[in-house]
Amino acid sequence: MQQVQDAEAFRPDVTVLGVQAPPERRERFAVRLSSQDLERRAWKRRVDTIHVNTDVVLKTVARFDAMLKDLGDDVEGQCLVIPAASGAGKSHLLARLQLNPALVPFRDEFGPVRPLVFIKAPSPCTLKTLGLALYLAMTSKELSANLKEHDIWTRVRHQMHAQLVSIIMVDEFHHTFRGRTSDERCTLVETLKNLVIPDPKDPLRPAGAEMRPVSLVLSGMPWLKKVLKEDFQLLRRCVFMPILPLGHSEACVKKATKFLALIEPKLGFPAPSGLSDHDMVQRMLRASNGYTGRMMHLVKKAAFRAIHKGAASIAQVDHLGFVFEEIFELGPRRNPFLVSDISTLRKMKEIEFEKLTRLIGNGQAEADADGAEAEGEHR
Repeated sequence: MQQVQDAEAFRPDVTVLGVQAPPERRERFAVRLSSQDLERRAWKRRVDTIHVNTDVVLKTVARFDAMLKDLGDDVEGQCLVIPAASGAGKSHLLARLQLNPALVPFRDEFGPVRPLVFIKAPSPCTLKTLGLALYLAMTSKELSANLKEHDIWTRVRHQMHAQLVSIIMVDEFHHTFRGRTSDERCTLVETLKNLVIPDPKDPLRPAGAEMRPVSLVLSGMPWLKKVLKEDFQLLRRCVFMPILPLGHSEACVKKATKFLALIEPKLGFPAPSGLSDHDMVQRMLRASNGYTGRMMHLVKKAAFRAIHKGAASIAQVDHLGFVFEEIFELGPRRNPFLVSDISTLRKMKEIEFEKLTRLIGNGQAEADADGAEAEGEHR
C-alpha cells in the first residue's frame, strides 16, 4: 500500500483512499497559466461548442419531437434510425436530440424517473453486453458479467418499468452486426422489438407491469439496416433519417458554402479565414467526402492550432493542411489542403476515414469496405 501511495504523490490532483489532497498540495503541482493562456483556453472551449443546424439536423429533430408527442398515445413505439458513415456527425446529432426538455430526468416520491436512457453499444455487442450497459446507465451500478443473459435482462426490464423509461437511445448500434451469428442477431433484435411492440407473453416483462411501449433511437454505420431486417415487425416501425454526403453539384456546393460561412463568424478570429471561398469549399468537400460533420471537425482542429500559434485566422497550409496530415498521414500529394489544384485530387475511399472516427472518439472503428463503398454520393 505504501508503494501505491508514494506513486500517487506525484500526481497533481490526487485522491488517496477516497480522501482528496489538500489545496496547498494541489497548487504546488498545478501548471501556472498566464492570462493569455487562460484566454486561449477559454477561446478553444468556445470553438469546441460551435454547432450549425443543417437540414438533416432540423428534420431529424422535428421527427424526434413528433415521436415524443406520440408517446403514451399509441399502443406501439417507434424506432428512429440514423445511419451514416464514420465521422458524419451521428453522435453530435444524438446529443442534439437529448436537449429536449421533456427528457430531463427527475425524482418523484417513488424514486428516479428517467424518460430516456442513452448508451453506446459495447463492442462486441451481444444481448448480454447490451443489457449490462443499459443497467449501468440506469443505475450507475455494474452487474456481474457472470450473470446469465436472462437474469441481466430481467433486472434491466424491472429498472425500465420502475423508472418509466420511454426511449432507449443507442449509438454505434452497428456493433450488433459484427461477429454475431444470425441467431444471436435475431434474439437481440427480437428483444428490442418486444419493447417497441409490447407482447403480453414476453417472459421478460415484469409481473403486473403495464403494456407500455418503449421507443428506440438507433445510430450506426450505413449497413445498420441489415441488422434491423432480422425482424420485419420492428423494421416496419422504423423511420430512417440518414446523414448523406454532399456531392459536387451546384446545389451541394451551395449547401457546403452556406455551412462554412455560418461557421466562420463563430470562430472569433480577427481576420477572415476564407472558409466559404469557392476553392476552399472544393477542398473541404474532398477532405470530408461531402460530410459536414467531418468539415466541422477539421475546422475545429485547425482553429485550435491557429489559436495556439497566436494566428489571426485559420491558414490553409499551416493549419488545415497540418491537421489533415496529422490525422491521415497521406502525404502532400494526397492532402486536399496542400495540393495546388484541388480538381486533380482523386476521391478518398470511405475506409480511409475510419482513422478520423477513432480520433474523434466514436469508439472502435468498424472496417467494412463493401458496405462503406456501396454507399452512394448524395448529389
